[in-house]
Amino acid sequence: MAEIFLEIFSLTDVCQAPIETVIALLTIKYCNSPLEITLVRSEKKSNVREYVIKINNLKYNLVDDCDIPCDVKSCELPNLIYNSSSMIAGLCACLRQIVKLSSMENININSDYRNLLGFKESCLLAPAEASVWTKYCEVDLISTLKYLSDDDIDNLTELPVNIARFEVHMSQPVRIHNIHKYTMSKKFANQVKHDDNFILEHVYAEGSFMTLADIIIFICIDIFVKLMSKDSVFKLLPLTAKWYERMSTDQLIECLNLIELQSNPSNKNYSLPIVSDYSLYKSDKKRYKPRSRIYTRQDDIENSLALVKNMEIDIKINRSADNKDGDADDGVYGVNKEVNIDWDKIPYEATPEGGSLPLTRLTRKFQQLENLSKPVIKFSRPGDVIVDFCSGSGHLGILIAYLLPKCTVILLENKEESLNRSRERVDKLKLKNIKFYQCNLDYFKGDFDIGTSLHACGVATDLVIQHCLRSKAIFVSCPCCYGSIQDCHHITYPRSSIFKDNINVRDYLIVGHAADQTHDDKNAKTQQGYECMKVIDTDRKLQAEEFNYNVYLMKLEPDTCTPKNHLLIGIPKFKFIK
Repeated sequence: MAEIFLEIFSLTDVCQAPIETVIALLTIKYCNSPLEITLVRSEKKSNVREYVIKINNLKYNLVDDCDIPCDVKSCELPNLIYNSSSMIAGLCACLRQIVKLSSMENININSDYRNLLGFKESCLLAPAEASVWTKYCEVDLISTLKYLSDDDIDNLTELPVNIARFEVHMSQPVRIHNIHKYTMSKKFANQVKHDDNFILEHVYAEGSFMTLADIIIFICIDIFVKLMSKDSVFKLLPLTAKWYERMSTDQLIECLNLIELQSNPSNKNYSLPIVSDYSLYKSDKKRYKPRSRIYTRQDDIENSLALVKNMEIDIKINRSADNKDGDADDGVYGVNKEVNIDWDKIPYEATPEGGSLPLTRLTRKFQQLENLSKPVIKFSRPGDVIVDFCSGSGHLGILIAYLLPKCTVILLENKEESLNRSRERVDKLKLKNIKFYQCNLDYFKGDFDIGTSLHACGVATDLVIQHCLRSKAIFVSCPCCYGSIQDCHHITYPRSSIFKDNINVRDYLIVGHAADQTHDDKNAKTQQGYECMKVIDTDRKLQAEEFNYNVYLMKLEPDTCTPKNHLLIGIPKFKFIK
């Protein structure tokens, strides 16, 4: 049976827990989930609000945080052990799995909980780094409730921005997939005619049907309005109030009764903050607004490159990772280990062919995997934990696991479908040294020895390197999508101190956009694109060197195996043999 691990702060007749645990427990109850529940007792952080929930009729295990399994420790709570080798971490990913398991368990019951996953079961599927909507439900709104202090409640005169954002969201045009098919169906009951066009009423958070997002938001809104003053808050949020009443079904209210929370009868008046007028699942002013996008005008690129040139830093490609100058150095960790990969001796399922790649990509994928697996094998030692970040279908991680049977390889990927494909290959190979972590990079916190990534897009490459620096692990990373780098809640640009002191974010991002113009040898922009790639990766190199790493910026061989052909190898200096 699958087992979910939830953080709590104390347990007597009632349970004191953070908001994520409250939402998970209420979702489990709402969906009649068959999950085994383990409550993990940990020390309360001073700035985190605790919520009291009644668990008298709940079956659960209780452990202290020091006694939980190693895999559970490797990721933020809540997380869910699906089987002996598979783990899911992150609130939205865990809630999605709760819904799926409930649907399978209650297959003969009229309530089809799987409908909560929405159109093509895509509700809250995208990670918070890529989806404004997931970030709102999993990070922004949760943070509002998680860090709401008693002083905030007493002194609040203006509603939190993330509460007001939902009201604005509900005022936007509804999102409907395949609108023509929907308008022809019997379900098309909530329509308004305007200028001979049908406009759907925004009934629920994602459209005309209730989804998992509604449950998360409903729990948060219900707690908030009871802590403040329900009438005073809803007076300012008429659309939210209407949605709230629609959501207040007997089943949901029964779940909410598990929370011990006294309503505030105060008639205190609040004001609304200024909130941008856009839908949460359509746009983010910082990310997608077209007029704010940085385009690669030649004058801007040349100006940014001039700023970099004025730094007078060494921007170059190393010939090898044996020495910064490309010469052999017997002092480097692992340098004496010769690595040759004989593809004829590797099982079909551990090759790109076994990953069902199209023929047009096979040769280049073989070359890419060889370039990344060789340094990983070279620097590895028996017993090492190796993480293949953003592993996709597992091409790189599965090859490494087969070639290094005495090491443990973690395939870390947020897409369930991709991990399922890699799991099928691993089962055929009967490999026992692979674990599957379905989670965002944000939620991984485990220790490891080597981290690798092949074409982790944009910010993901920097998150991978950040994890390696935290764990003092060797990194072997081939970046991608330089034009997608952008500030997020864990990463800011530029990365290194010297770049931060000499170039602003806008000029830096211009270089990033230009770095994606590596089309082909006949394109006039290609050479400039490669120069910009070197700039961005030199910034990454310099940042890692600030953490006492030796870092090598190299190219894959042959460099035609991919337009994004840089390879960053970082080795902590303590791993040099004296």
